[in-house]
Amino acid sequence: MRSRGTASSSLLLPVLAVALAPVLVACGDDDSTGTAPAAPTVEVVDEPAVDPVTESADPAPVEEAPSGPSGEEAVAFFRSTEADCAAFAVAVGNDVLPAYYFDEAVAVQDLGNGSWVVADGSGVELVVDLSAGVVHGLDGPTGVLPIEYSFGCPEDLYLGSLAE
Repeated sequence: MRSRGTASSSLLLPVLAVALAPVLVACGDDDSTGTAPAAPTVEVVDEPAVDPVTESADPAPVEEAPSGPSGEEAVAFFRSTEADCAAFAVAVGNDVLPAYYFDEAVAVQDLGNGSWVVADGSGVELVVDLSAGVVHGLDGPTGVLPIEYSFGCPEDLYLGSLAE
């Protein structure tokens, strides 16, 4: 069963909408002729559409190819010193460095200016300076050279001093 208040309010809404429609239309227009209001105008501007995903204001940076020698060149040079080190060690009566020191060497870091950190097969890191054609310790050409290279390689090819 419906209550009387609900039935009268539900009938009142459609009546009010019909009665107020001309008033609402007239409020938006000062034209008293009773004609329908003109459709709103839209100004079209010729601007290219910009897709934010595919276009950007800044072009992506172009990566340049490295200008110096590669890590492969540094490792190749390091490996090429094996024969010189073996000849030196034999000549002075010291032990020859194991072949895997050279065979398993890998480039670790590009230091720039033609120099690379190379880890030998035992994990010892050395600097291969391709521009000077020498190998030295991480401390530089006048720094400490790992002991096995100090006694096993020629001093004009492997630069550095012994740790005291």
